[in-house]
Order: sequence, then C-alpha cells, then structure tokens
Amino acid sequence: MALRKVKACVLAPFLLLAGCSAFFGFNALKGLDKVAAPNPSQYDYYTNGPAGLNKLASDLGSAAIIAALTADPTATATIESNLQTTYNDPSVPLADQQLAAALYSDLNLKTTSGDQFVNNVVNIVVSGTGSGQTIQQILQGIVPANVASDPVAFAAMVTGLVNAAAAYQVLGATVPPAPAGINMGDVAQKAAVAYMMQSVIYEIGGGTANATTQMFNLLNNQPNSVPSSPIDPFSTPIASYNGTNLTNIQNIFTAAGATMPS
Repeated sequence: MALRKVKACVLAPFLLLAGCSAFFGFNALKGLDKVAAPNPSQYDYYTNGPAGLNKLASDLGSAAIIAALTADPTATATIESNLQTTYNDPSVPLADQQLAAALYSDLNLKTTSGDQFVNNVVNIVVSGTGSGQTIQQILQGIVPANVASDPVAFAAMVTGLVNAAAAYQVLGATVPPAPAGINMGDVAQKAAVAYMMQSVIYEIGGGTANATTQMFNLLNNQPNSVPSSPIDPFSTPIASYNGTNLTNIQNIFTAAGATMPS
C-alpha cells in the first residue's frame, strides 16, 4: 500500500490554532492532592452512581493516582471499559453520560502522556514559537521528552489521543448545553488536538500503526514518508472528516463559548 507522507501534515493543523490564543488561556491544570491507590469499583457508575464519576473526576487531578493508574494498565482498562458502558447507555441520565465521556478521554490522555502533548501544543500556539520552524522541529518540541525516543510509549500516546477523540465525538453529539462540573474550555482544547491527531493519521495513510511509525521516524530523524502539501482539517465543510463528524467538534467549542479554528 502506498504510504502518504507525514512532515507537512503533522504540525500544520496545530499551527492553525494560532488564531485561538485567547481561547487557549483556559487553565487546564488542577490540584495534585495525594489520594488513595485506585480501585476500579469505586468509580463504577453502576455501583456508585454519579458519586463514582465525581470521585474519578477528583482523583484524575492527583499525580499519585495518575501514576498508579499508569503503572496498572489492567485497572485502567477496567475503568475505561466501565466508562464506555456508561456513556453509551441511553438509560443513564444525559449529564452522567457526558461526564463519563469526558472522563474517559481524560483518563486516556493522562495515563499516556497525551495530556502533556496537548499542553505542549497549546504552549506553542500561545507563544508563537512554531513560526519559522520546520515541521520536524515543531514536532520535536511538541512530543513529550519521556516518549520521544520510546516507540512503545509514543504509540501509547497516539492511541490515547485517538481513544480520547472517539469519546469527544460522543460528547460533542450531546452539547450544548453541557452539564455543570465539566470545564468545556479544557475539553475543547483537548478535543481539538485529539481531532487533529486523527486527521494526521488519516493523511499519512496505511492505518494507525503505520502512521504512528512514520511520525516516530520523523521525530527521530529516521527515514519516513513526507506529504506533498499540508492539510487543514478545520476547513473541511461541517459534515465529516475521516469518519469523524466535525459538527461534534464545533458543538464542543460552542459549549465552551469559543470559536472553532478555521
């Protein structure tokens, strides 16, 4: 299968967010209070109701909990599965479905360094430091150092972003309005970056595994496929892109009181 190329398409979409620097002033950071080691059952909606989701929302602000979940992929997978069941269950109140979808995305990002990737993109957008740099230089400035030279960790980060993007689609189909307790500014910036990662994967071609390899190779100065032109996933008519409904991304931005990049 012919491989579509990666360099120009990887970071061009991220730079399109430069017009949204004010929007990216949202503070996505939370407190880092230490809490007990995680037990998936305490977060299960069907066991604890909304209180379980609220506890997870609180615990995801703890560096200790994130570290524990990252070190225990079985527990993390169980929590993710429970959240998926919750946000896909029409018998669950809509506000709880929405919170479960947002938490699923956060959990994927925070246990794979995907949240660091988002923050690095935001920093480049706000500071404008990507201007004049090559695509490779920008990519090397965005990918967290702890995953940049580790193909397994890098693949996990990409997977985390892709998983988050899928849940943001579910959330975006239900907003606005958004329920109280969800920082939609935080959600919107994460959803935008996750959506762009999906777009990059699509433009490279050959499936997620191939695209991940091509990005990792570029990041580490290894042979890779290079696209002939950049892409603008936000200029596509509000319908669908790579099987993803762009309207759902627009809805998230609207719920956040922000304008989607264009």
